[in-house]
Amino acid sequence: GDAEAHREAAGAALELIDGDGPASEALGAALGHLSDRAPFSDQADRLAALAAELADVASGLRSVAETVDEDPVRLEAVGERRRLLAELRRKYGTDLEAVMDYHGEAARRLVGLLDHDARAAVLDAERVAAEVARVAAAGVVRDARRRAAPDLAARIEAHLRELAMPTASVDVSVGGEAGQDVALLLSANSGAPLLPLARVASGGELARAMLAVRRVLTASPPTQVFDEVDAGVGGEVAHAVGASLADLATGSQVLVVTHLAQVAAYAHSQVVVTKDDDGTVAVARVHLLDDAERVVELSRMLSGSPDSGTAREHVAELLAVAAAVRDA
Repeated sequence: GDAEAHREAAGAALELIDGDGPASEALGAALGHLSDRAPFSDQADRLAALAAELADVASGLRSVAETVDEDPVRLEAVGERRRLLAELRRKYGTDLEAVMDYHGEAARRLVGLLDHDARAAVLDAERVAAEVARVAAAGVVRDARRRAAPDLAARIEAHLRELAMPTASVDVSVGGEAGQDVALLLSANSGAPLLPLARVASGGELARAMLAVRRVLTASPPTQVFDEVDAGVGGEVAHAVGASLADLATGSQVLVVTHLAQVAAYAHSQVVVTKDDDGTVAVARVHLLDDAERVVELSRMLSGSPDSGTAREHVAELLAVAAAVRDA
């Protein structure tokens, strides 16, 4: 402790200036050389005074050193602080610099926790502002969709008239906060109420309605598949469906599954799907028809008699009409 260090310092000084110390011996030797020599009497007196002063200092130093004692309270406080610093290094860092860095970070986090209410108020205000902006944006989108709905309905109606539904009426209902609830309403016949398409349309009407919608939409996928789009139709309506599909194919690839020769005739290419079953396994095969094979297949689809001359004549006429419409 500090008391022990004080005593050690006093002891070291006394070894130098005490009666047997080198300082005292040097002063005594110098005084011996100058005593009884008149020219140096003043210097001899001064050396004698220094020797006496040195002896007095040594005596006082010895007395003070003997009174120095340990302060147990101070010693305990210093020891406790050293133990605390060691514990802090063990928990929060390898050295005091790391401990101080941790203290700074903890202080910043504490400020953040103490400022929680103010921060929560700011965040809540930001949330309210964002919600107001969201509602406003939703209203803009809803209004835009409602403005676009009549034009969309009119364009669908026009295509339905081309598909042999001359009295059909269409409406597009837009609901929801952002106009996200969109329903296509259809009245297939005069005087019938406008109801959701899925509830009022027959199979053929539903197929034609979806074809009309697809022709109106500009963001169509590059490849579109229509399965049994001609269900429940025939004759003139089948021709209209085929022509609409051909028109749709000018901007994208259209794949159609059909059993009607009037629809198939409008295709650029025709494939036939057959199934072979040898009793062990069934295998489906797809074959791309050439021109001659296509006449035979369309004759079969048209009359059930692929070898019928009359049917083939009808097919030739059908292909010519379809090509003229498709390539116009």
